[in-house]
Amino acid sequence: MIAFKDFRSSTSGSPLSDGIDRSLVLANEWLQKTGVRPVNIETITETRGRMAITQVERGLRVWYEVGSMPLTP
Repeated sequence: MIAFKDFRSSTSGSPLSDGIDRSLVLANEWLQKTGVRPVNIETITETRGRMAITQVERGLRVWYEVGSMPLTP
């Protein structure tokens, strides 16, 4: 089975604002601490706000393997 965990950082400004670096640090720390095996890593971006006030949330989604459950017929 697989699961995912998001690591997000919020920054003010344009969608090009930095925020992914902090997410990468957090994801790497979590991977080392838990010892899970990543299956895939995606970037995520979400923009909120209107006009001149914008908040950009950027981050990583880590898909990983979890213990499998046997299938029952």
